[in-house]
Amino acid sequence: MGMPSQRLLDIAVKGISVERQEFKRQLVELGNIIAEGITFFSAWRGLMVEDDASAAALNRCGGFFVPARQALLWMTLRQFANVFDRHPKAVSLGNLLAEAQKDRENLTPYATEHDLQQIGHSIDASDSLRQRLKRVRDQRIAHHDAITAGDMSLRYGEVRELAEGIKSMYNSLTRAHDRWTTPYEWPPAHAERHTSEVVRIMREERDRVIREISQTDTAT
Repeated sequence: MGMPSQRLLDIAVKGISVERQEFKRQLVELGNIIAEGITFFSAWRGLMVEDDASAAALNRCGGFFVPARQALLWMTLRQFANVFDRHPKAVSLGNLLAEAQKDRENLTPYATEHDLQQIGHSIDASDSLRQRLKRVRDQRIAHHDAITAGDMSLRYGEVRELAEGIKSMYNSLTRAHDRWTTPYEWPPAHAERHTSEVVRIMREERDRVIREISQTDTAT
């Protein structure tokens, strides 16, 4: 005896709902990865001071700030590389796009096939940089290989442009899923403001020490 049609329909609807929930969960997780990468990048950029006074102030505690800058950069590159991870179990932009393309009407009902193709084209356009990011992550961050292979050069302007591209591609996918977008303004702005405050405090402390030394020399 066959299963009643209503029961079959209920199971199908439930299956669709579960798939959407899992897709949404992974979208949120990917959004967290992106937010962390952008925040690390903002804090790193704030510590890469250009004026001599700020550089001298941070160098007074170089044992902390030098490794802190390196750690922030490594974390930035690792998170950005993870965004494009092709491992089947990875929560990544490419994997989520592939799932959407297999079940567009359910997972991304607010997008056309052309919309999804455009996201794919945007991912493909950054292929060279993505490959270099992956090499840095695999050969220098995750594993410090004795022998490295391939180009691992990364320029600041490229990484900054990639950060903007990642935000755009992610928001295109979330907009296609449920018309929701993430501005990504508060976390990096918060990091920049606090990093600038730390630099200011260090600069003022250095100026205070210089004044005290100058006053002592004058007194003697």
